[in-house]
Amino acid sequence: MLLSLLLATTPVPPTQSAALFTAGALKDRCESNDPADASYCFAYIVGVYDAVRAYESWLKMREFCTPADLVQGDLRRTFVDYLAQNPGYRAGEAASVVVVALKSRFPCSPAAKDDAPAK
Repeated sequence: MLLSLLLATTPVPPTQSAALFTAGALKDRCESNDPADASYCFAYIVGVYDAVRAYESWLKMREFCTPADLVQGDLRRTFVDYLAQNPGYRAGEAASVVVVALKSRFPCSPAAKDDAPAK
């Protein structure tokens, strides 16, 4: 019985798992001529953008500083261009690479990083 208890409470070492959705798979959809793939691409990237903006409000910090006139096409192009210039990130988690691409294209000034985003 004691052995059962010990086995049940012994931590299992984490295993490395693959990304649920890779940056390469997202880029393929973003560059597809299929309207469903294009819609998926825009929805995914805008979802990541909106989620980061929500966390920024909560944490009172900025990850990236986009211009006021930003459109969805700019988000898509930023991601596609970044991955074209950094193909080694194709196997990375899509959401993480979207954030890195946005941070690279739209960096904040040091003062803006600490400012809470406008609501």
